[in-house]
Amino acid sequence: MSAFRHVIRVLLVTGALLAIPAAASAEAPEAVTQTVTDHAGALGDRAGEVQAATSQLEAEHGIRLYVVYVTGFSGWNATTWADQTAGLSRLGRDDLLMAVATQERRYAVSADTNFPLSTEQMNAVAQDTIVPALRKDDWAGAAVGAAKGYGTAMANPANPEGRSAWWLAGAGVLAATGGGVYLYSRRRKTSRHTAAAKDLETRAGQALVHTDDAVKTSEQEVGFATAQFGEEAAQPFAEALEYAKGELDQAFRLRQQLDDEVPEDDVTRQAMLEEIVRRCADANARLDAESEAFDRLRDMEKQAPRVLAEVRQAHAELTPKLAEVRRAMAATAERFAQSALTPVEDNPDDAANRLEFAGQTLAAAQASLDAGESGKAVAQVLAAQSAVDQARQLMEAVTRRADDIHQAAAGLKPALETVAANLSAAKALAADQAYAADLTPQIAYAESTATQVAEDVVATRVDPIALLRRVEEAQATLDEALKGVRDKKARQEQARSMLDQAMLTARSEIAATKDFITTNRGAVGSTARTRIAEAERLLAEARARAGEDPSAALAAAQRADQLAQEAGQAARREVSAFGYGRTGNGRGGADAMMGAVLGGILIDGMMGGMMSGRGAGRGGGRQTAGTGRRGGQAPGSFGGSGTRGRRGSGGAF
Repeated sequence: MSAFRHVIRVLLVTGALLAIPAAASAEAPEAVTQTVTDHAGALGDRAGEVQAATSQLEAEHGIRLYVVYVTGFSGWNATTWADQTAGLSRLGRDDLLMAVATQERRYAVSADTNFPLSTEQMNAVAQDTIVPALRKDDWAGAAVGAAKGYGTAMANPANPEGRSAWWLAGAGVLAATGGGVYLYSRRRKTSRHTAAAKDLETRAGQALVHTDDAVKTSEQEVGFATAQFGEEAAQPFAEALEYAKGELDQAFRLRQQLDDEVPEDDVTRQAMLEEIVRRCADANARLDAESEAFDRLRDMEKQAPRVLAEVRQAHAELTPKLAEVRRAMAATAERFAQSALTPVEDNPDDAANRLEFAGQTLAAAQASLDAGESGKAVAQVLAAQSAVDQARQLMEAVTRRADDIHQAAAGLKPALETVAANLSAAKALAADQAYAADLTPQIAYAESTATQVAEDVVATRVDPIALLRRVEEAQATLDEALKGVRDKKARQEQARSMLDQAMLTARSEIAATKDFITTNRGAVGSTARTRIAEAERLLAEARARAGEDPSAALAAAQRADQLAQEAGQAARREVSAFGYGRTGNGRGGADAMMGAVLGGILIDGMMGGMMSGRGAGRGGGRQTAGTGRRGGQAPGSFGGSGTRGRRGSGGAF
């Protein structure tokens, strides 16, 4: 079953996220303020026993255990439900949350990524004390057992001496087996080395994707905060964001170097991958350091009504502009070839989806506020805010692309005139037999290309950006042949004349591809993000070097254009593989919901674990082939993985 059809099926079963109310027996994630919350009436007269056990755990070890009983998780994945509840409750490093759905017979334990017990220790407590009691419907016993189990684990860390003794005892047996053990050991070492290298490669890819998501979301949140509170209040977060972006840019550059045609030896490759992981970790840590202060600044539970009104107004102002964008796109399509609009051809429909989703979410947020469910309203207001912002970005991309097409069309004649002048100069030089062999083939190619482009220009519908790119290629080929024939000044002037066109095509391709990646980041992995990051760096380099070294600037701009095209192709392949069907009939309803997933507006948790199904662990998530991307909870506000990620255990019992 495709991911898209799976979402449709689950939406129909669960009643989706927004408009369809959950069954009375289930509970949506919400902030908890007491250590024991029993919405299911499971504890009866034993609530005091559970309270005493959690209080003892806190008194002896500083660990606060929150226990929540509900009848069902409203269609959410158990682990994600617990993570969301922990997040809404502002739980800290030394806090745990255990959630039990008595009728669904599922449970989950959520912990901070830096919780003092390891995942293995937490799993052991779950299997030894929690699950056995749950299977007997001993709801209070499960919580009491959890508190005692975590206390025992805190008091008795793993025993390294015991492990050493085991290895020493085993050493005699291994020694007795002789040379066979040596060969086996070598095979094991080789296997472990290969596995470690593969694991490092995977971790680097995951780090790039997760950090890029954290930076993009944090950048959007800083923009919102600046608009609401002013630049001075948002300055610390903007500075943290710039640092994180710098580290991420360097990490992407390293990934690009690993992906280029020059291979690195194993030692160098490992060092570069480790640096990618380290830089991503530094970027996340810098964002995490400011996340608590940012949360205080944007205390959305208090501001939700005001922000809701602002988003509703923005939605109302933006909606009628969609028709204008469609008309502008249609007018451009009538004059120019469809290929010129390929990077933005789906933008109007995608913008309509985001606006539809925003409208639904705004209505749901208002209903939540009216019902006094402020925690639910916060998530809905933020989702609507992101959807409106993405709709605006998609619509602006269409207008910008149309302007670029017209600008490219206007630049074709001057570009052809430049080629003609260079051809004349080249032919004059080729008249000298000393240079004829070097110049004749390039002259023929450039002349043929220029002639063909000149003929295409008079056609009814052309792609000016593609034609301009062909002229640039002809110019570049001719210029390459003239190296060593022309003096440096002449070559620089030639490059300078080509640079504006090259910068235009690169800038347009980068902007269109970046918009596509941003508004479809739920399906796009590290490859496309790496290419577009490198393209942006090269374009910036081209701008910086344009004055002093036009030739180097031209090469950088042309390479940026090439990488941007590669990034767009990779991103579209991944979005296509994601299974998002384009119905062509307004793409409403479930398409709007799926569009929100693609845009990174709805994370896996908000979709109720739809993309991963039921099961234990971190919450699952889709696996995009070839990207090394692992599903999980993306940051929903400013911050990195440390403050926006959770870990734990859970499943059916």
